[in-house]
Amino acid sequence: MWIVRTVARPTEDEANILKIGRDSEVIRLGRVRLLDGEPLAIEHAVVPKHFLPPIDEVEGSLYKAFEAMGNRPVGGTQSIHASLATPTEAGMLSIAEQSAVLRIERITRNAKCDVVELTRSVYRGDRYKFVSDLHQ
Repeated sequence: MWIVRTVARPTEDEANILKIGRDSEVIRLGRVRLLDGEPLAIEHAVVPKHFLPPIDEVEGSLYKAFEAMGNRPVGGTQSIHASLATPTEAGMLSIAEQSAVLRIERITRNAKCDVVELTRSVYRGDRYKFVSDLHQ
């Protein structure tokens, strides 16, 4: 469920991460991710406008929209840290204020190594499980 779909200017932090100018336009996409009808996460993506089709054409899958424009993410970096839910986040996630959450920041790149996405998400700590395969 989309809660935000808008075109705006990037913050200084976003411009630095996305490697674009402050006068560039970005698409801001915010949504609540559901699992079996229950809120699981709040996701906020910031994407340089030229990597996506017109905003009204971005529907369910952000990655399908990237692919339609030849900008499918092929790699990136993701960081995860524990935190506490703010009152707004708690309300949106149907959890108590100050509940444990996981904050995830993802920066993805396309095949040309362009940064195409900055996503900052908040996942319910009681519903999210992180699994990683380790290889030698």
